[in-house]
Amino acid sequence: MKWRHWAILIALVLVNYIIFSCAFTQLAKQRNAARHALRTPMPTFESVEQSPIAWVVLPTSTQLPSRTPITATATEIIVAAVEVTPTIAIVATGTPVPATPLPTATPTPATVQHEVQSGETLGEIAKVYNVTVEVVVVTNSLSDPDQLVVGQLLIIPVSGPVPPTPRVEPTAAPPTNTPKPKPPTPKPTPKPPTPTPTPVPARDQVTSTIIWDPLVAPNCAGPGISNHSIIRDAGGNPVNGARVEVNCYDNIWLSHPTGNPGEYDPGHYDFSFGQTKPQAWTCTARVFDINGQPVASSEVATIEFDTNNCSPGGSGHQIAILNWTKHW
Repeated sequence: MKWRHWAILIALVLVNYIIFSCAFTQLAKQRNAARHALRTPMPTFESVEQSPIAWVVLPTSTQLPSRTPITATATEIIVAAVEVTPTIAIVATGTPVPATPLPTATPTPATVQHEVQSGETLGEIAKVYNVTVEVVVVTNSLSDPDQLVVGQLLIIPVSGPVPPTPRVEPTAAPPTNTPKPKPPTPKPTPKPPTPTPTPVPARDQVTSTIIWDPLVAPNCAGPGISNHSIIRDAGGNPVNGARVEVNCYDNIWLSHPTGNPGEYDPGHYDFSFGQTKPQAWTCTARVFDINGQPVASSEVATIEFDTNNCSPGGSGHQIAILNWTKHW
């Protein structure tokens, strides 16, 4: 009985082994087929020489093949996971665009500026820069090539190295004999201005001077005018024939004519009031002409008599010297 059980057990194991072996083999074949079906073939490209290609990138998706049902046993379920990887297809579209050649820069001839110096001609300037006169005339639009102005700027087109601009050395001017400055002439010392005499007003063309006579004053005999009184002209010469009026409190006396022959020296006169003692009087006096008419231009002199000490050597004012000056 034991041997029978062992035989059945061994047979079952062998049957299961065979079944599992067949199942695994079939499953492996299906998985390999699925992998080959999901693989995307590589794109092919045609090379175009010297032509720019516009590339358009388009996302594509590969359709998954239908899953083949897998038969599994009740004891084991095998799930096959398949990863889908998106791929990017690069497609060349459009017509090749021909390459446009870059423009070639035309070389521009170099130019220099030349400042016309004194004595230069257009031919000499063109020769210095190795160009023709016509080129300089056309470049600068010169209407008259012979009319150049010192300091004028000319544009010179040159193709080779630019020659140095000729430099004109300034000519030293001959020394000039600068005259030595003369010493300043001393200015004469200005003389003090001569005082201009103050013009006497018309009413004062005859002026008076009062001096108390030292020879006869004081005099206790009474007031009076000494015969030392005189009238002179502008040159100091005595004036004869004039008279003097004296007014003391509306008491008026008129002297004898000046220089009256046998009575006075030339130009002199005197006056006596007929008093016997000193008087404290204030009197006025003025000059009259020979006809007894007052001189309109005469000054009116004021004489102050007093009663002070009339003894010799006293301080009294009794006898006055009244001099007049005629200013014409």
